Amino acid sequence: MSDEKILIVEDDAFLAEDLRDIVSSFGYETSGIADCFEAACRLAASSTIALVDVNLRDGATGPKIAQYLASEFGLLVVMVTGNPEAVQNGLTDVVGIISKPIDPPTIGKVLTYLQDIRRGGRGIPPSGMRLFA
Repeated sequence: MSDEKILIVEDDAFLAEDLRDIVSSFGYETSGIADCFEAACRLAASSTIALVDVNLRDGATGPKIAQYLASEFGLLVVMVTGNPEAVQNGLTDVVGIISKPIDPPTIGKVLTYLQDIRRGGRGIPPSGMRLFA
């Protein structure tokens, strides 16, 4: 079991639960599921990594949330979206972005990569992941 706590920021309940199951299958624990900025901020203090969708209950606030979670709480953040071209490279504190549909092996590789970075390593980003920094 990993010591990482994964925050899932996704407003589609079915996708959020699917992502929680995938995260759990790789030995990670989720700190919770948030569907808006306010909920994400409440869960951030007990999280180390966040997987953030672009379009949420309160609109296309995912990039703003991702940047805030990374800069204010020190979370390693990856955007997970069906519309990756809508996210510009200006997210300086966000690690990167992967495309939906959610692919379990890719999620596992992303989490391994982020965990390695948190431990001071360089990690190898999975193919299909666009890095911002």
